[in-house]
Amino acid sequence: MRLRIGLLPVIAAVTGVLASHVAPDARTPSVRIIFPADQVVLSNGRFELIGLLPPEVRERPTLHVDGKLVHWEPTAPPTLLARCDLQPGRHLIRVGELKLRIYVSGKGSLPAELSQWTALRAHPGSADGWNDCAACHAVSEANGQHVIGAVQTPSACARCHSEEVFQLAHFHPEKPLAGCQECHALHGSERKALLKASAKELCGRCHD
Repeated sequence: MRLRIGLLPVIAAVTGVLASHVAPDARTPSVRIIFPADQVVLSNGRFELIGLLPPEVRERPTLHVDGKLVHWEPTAPPTLLARCDLQPGRHLIRVGELKLRIYVSGKGSLPAELSQWTALRAHPGSADGWNDCAACHAVSEANGQHVIGAVQTPSACARCHSEEVFQLAHFHPEKPLAGCQECHALHGSERKALLKASAKELCGRCHD
């Protein structure tokens, strides 16, 4: 099941929070953006913009990309989903009054004024660059909308990451680490292997 309801050039992977942003717009309180963060550099302009609405909010905030109104994918609350296809260069995404400044790198060097921005690693997508939500999440249909449920770890991860690769990377029995999202930001992270924090910090949550 591919959630791709035509949004070009911007057409609008959800658990494992990379970064949260609180919108100042009173009409969209506490909208949380899962991916991407503000002031980040992406190597690929094709990505999913993913957010969550607070429980008390049912209406989606407006979405503008580079000043153009974009319609959200038909996902049921609390999920917000838009698929983006951005060319190299600077871009401004507005979710309500919340601003996300994005730079998609091309073949040239990064502008000097963006040297403090974070280089963001996105989870690899499929051949066309986008991910199929149902590959990792429990997805169902209700009232013409896609209901994005819980991420299905570790079974979803095992489709691409073998047990042998897991052992080489973790040096750890698999069972205690079955909740991959506890350590990995599954949609993207600034760290290698999509870690949420340093390996030392993450291991220290269970080990002295």
